[in-house]
Amino acid sequence: MRLRWLPLLGGLLILGGLAAAGWLALAPIAPRPAAERELLYVIPKGASARAGGEGQSPLPSTVRLVLGVRDILVLRNDDEVPMQIGPLRLAPGQSYRLPFHQPGALQLACSFHQGIGFVLFVDPPPSPGWERLRWRLGWSDG
Repeated sequence: MRLRWLPLLGGLLILGGLAAAGWLALAPIAPRPAAERELLYVIPKGASARAGGEGQSPLPSTVRLVLGVRDILVLRNDDEVPMQIGPLRLAPGQSYRLPFHQPGALQLACSFHQGIGFVLFVDPPPSPGWERLRWRLGWSDG
């Protein structure tokens, strides 16, 4: 008698999983307040003295932002020495907030990344469907 319910229970679990995946794929990305969309990088005190060795940079060589999700880059210089990223010069103790409104890629010269520079990608929000489902599950390529 109990075995009759097993296929029904299995079918309901599969149906529930498909409904959840459909919601994840199609539901809009909720608007976030500006404070939640910020990605903060802090240049710690003494970073310029330690720079030069591989893996010594306080900034990654590549940063990826997503419009509407995490699209504001905040740089703060807690070091005693000014820092340069592209045309931006951060004096000691200074912060700079860079909001992005369009997708694109920037390659900038950087005090910490001699040669390759600092690469910033701003991706569009994921499209509804498979792309958004993969993004929400952390399976996206970017």
